[in-house]
Amino acid sequence: ICKLILSQLLKNKVPAPFTVIVLILGLIIGIITAHINQMSNDFLLGEQELNGINPHLIFFIFLPLLIFDSAFNSRFHVIQPQIISAILLAGPGVFICTIIVALCAVYIFPYHWSWIDALMFGSILSATDPVAVVTLLHESGASKSLAALIDLESLLNDGSAFVIFSIFKDIVIKKATTTTSIIVEILKFTMGK
Repeated sequence: ICKLILSQLLKNKVPAPFTVIVLILGLIIGIITAHINQMSNDFLLGEQELNGINPHLIFFIFLPLLIFDSAFNSRFHVIQPQIISAILLAGPGVFICTIIVALCAVYIFPYHWSWIDALMFGSILSATDPVAVVTLLHESGASKSLAALIDLESLLNDGSAFVIFSIFKDIVIKKATTTTSIIVEILKFTMGK
């Protein structure tokens, strides 16, 4: 909360976007708390506790709220003309990005990953999150159709990346090994469990 209050105070004085200010303040506070051994201040103790937060908390509590907010604030008459473009960006676009990252992971990184491991890593990194871009578009007064396209693509993008990751994870742990089981998993994730 202190970071947000401080960033709001700096928002009008520093010529940078709000998200950049929050990122820089979070980075500075993270570096300071990582290098202090004696925790005597309540603020530092709180930051240390937040540093060890369970990632599932973010996944199961904060992510659904963000997705709900994005879906709730979407206006169907604005996003209706953008649906095909958003599906093309969120479906094949995420898969192409997954393949490009996997190619880099196999041929450039020195980890000697298999193709399945590289594709799973690519699916993690292919989920872009244009929340900051959408916020800047709304603040700058850009066209509503462009903001709607990016907002809708962001909403569908997370789901596509999650489905691709889950499929490759099932292949790695040998849960889905045949083509039929992979297709069943895709349909299960797409239609709902």
